[in-house]
Amino acid sequence: MRPILPLLLLLAPAALPAKPPPPPPPHDGPFLSPMGEPFRSHQAASDNVGAWFAAADRNGDGALTPVELREDSARFFALLDSDRDGELEMVEIARYENEIAPEVQVGLQMRSTGFGDWRGGRQRRILVYERGLDGAGRYSFLNIPHPVMAADADMNRGVSSGEFGQAADERFALLDKDRDGRLARAELPPLPLPRIRRPRRESVNPFARPMGTTPR
Repeated sequence: MRPILPLLLLLAPAALPAKPPPPPPPHDGPFLSPMGEPFRSHQAASDNVGAWFAAADRNGDGALTPVELREDSARFFALLDSDRDGELEMVEIARYENEIAPEVQVGLQMRSTGFGDWRGGRQRRILVYERGLDGAGRYSFLNIPHPVMAADADMNRGVSSGEFGQAADERFALLDKDRDGRLARAELPPLPLPRIRRPRRESVNPFARPMGTTPR
């Protein structure tokens, strides 16, 4: 009778518990945090989501808590609150829209970039996002076009530090699908991915002549 020990050793790894799912792959496009802070990089292999997550994860345990997201929102609020009065007024919000995160501008559904074409020059391409995504919703986990103004709970066209912190709590709850009070990197939803649309080449009429000229 052959020994069955080698067979049992071969089958043993199948009984081990499954490994946790790996974190999502790096996303090399611009990323806006749940509170609207932009993270960008010119390097194709950059992980902008990972950069935000590592900074917000204060204790480095690999998961975010409501307290950590609130602290991260307070840090970003202080960056926006240039006059230090605890209220983001329209001048400060306009600076956010135009200088800090122009991605939030509603209505800019298409973004043009360039890449090398067969003639060695630059050919334009247009990145088109899913219908219904606008502003920061194209670059974030949550479809909130303007993450800063969306925190204006009393609709007074300004955002207080208290309103911003409350918005952080609400957005954490939206992301925390299993309601365990912890957000691991693998638990975060994927960012929207655009499709590439190349503009049509203009047709050239070989019989056309420049304006202001007369036929011979």
